[in-house]
Amino acid sequence: MSIEHVETLVVGAGQAGVAMSEHLTRAGLPHLVLERHRIAERWRSERWDSLVANGPAWHDRFPGMTFTDTHPDAFAAKESVADYFVA
Repeated sequence: MSIEHVETLVVGAGQAGVAMSEHLTRAGLPHLVLERHRIAERWRSERWDSLVANGPAWHDRFPGMTFTDTHPDAFAAKESVADYFVA
């Protein structure tokens, strides 16, 4: 059995965890992201169907990415947000 040494561990692959992983990747820092289920699982299965993002798509995006299925001034639906986090 091999042992892997990890200096940076991100717990959770929700919005904050995925954003942190992006920043660590851009900084060239190796890390591991742990998630209990799929990325953004709570957005998919533990929220109301009518849930939308907290702000317009142009504001709630990650650097260098856009919501491909949502107008920049619209509020992304929960499934769009979950798919965005996976991308």
